[in-house]
Amino acid sequence: MMFLSFSTLSFPQYLEAKSTRIKKAEVLAKIIFQNIFEVMGMPTTEMKKRKALVKLFDKHADVPIIARAVLGSPWRQLNNNDRSNFIQAFRQYLAKKYTAQFSEFLGAKMMIAKSRDSGGKAGIMVETRLIMPGSSPIKVGWQVSDASGIFKLIDVNIEGVSLLTTERGEIRNQLSKEGGSVSRLAQALLDY
Repeated sequence: MMFLSFSTLSFPQYLEAKSTRIKKAEVLAKIIFQNIFEVMGMPTTEMKKRKALVKLFDKHADVPIIARAVLGSPWRQLNNNDRSNFIQAFRQYLAKKYTAQFSEFLGAKMMIAKSRDSGGKAGIMVETRLIMPGSSPIKVGWQVSDASGIFKLIDVNIEGVSLLTTERGEIRNQLSKEGGSVSRLAQALLDY
């Protein structure tokens, strides 16, 4: 009887905490979406847009976690300086690569379809639809985690394709081309 009473009291609290986490993740996804398209819509140079995207990544994305996940096992052999250099190069690479790709979605409106909380480090998937004039809606999932202490973006899925998984394949392929040298990989990313 005591167990039943405890579970009855704690279940609503659990639901409230879970819904608060989901709400925070959904707000973050909306903010990121708005900020990306404010940057893409700026009447300025590509270089200034890239710099603004880097600031946006620093503010809303867990770039060190993403960089570590993308690099994989070689990360463990790096000293702090090499890790920092790789993160900086990866950050610049992302901004350069996605400036053009994000521009394709200018004018889109975002609607939240549903959100799921894994309850673990994987965090919350905020599933949205980008409504674009003259085309079918695009499914975009925003993977948000608070494993680092605050909610940050750790992955984006566009039509079921994970950008983290895609980048992992590309980065590891480039690492192979660089003979396994992470410092040469970092330079190649800066030259991208």
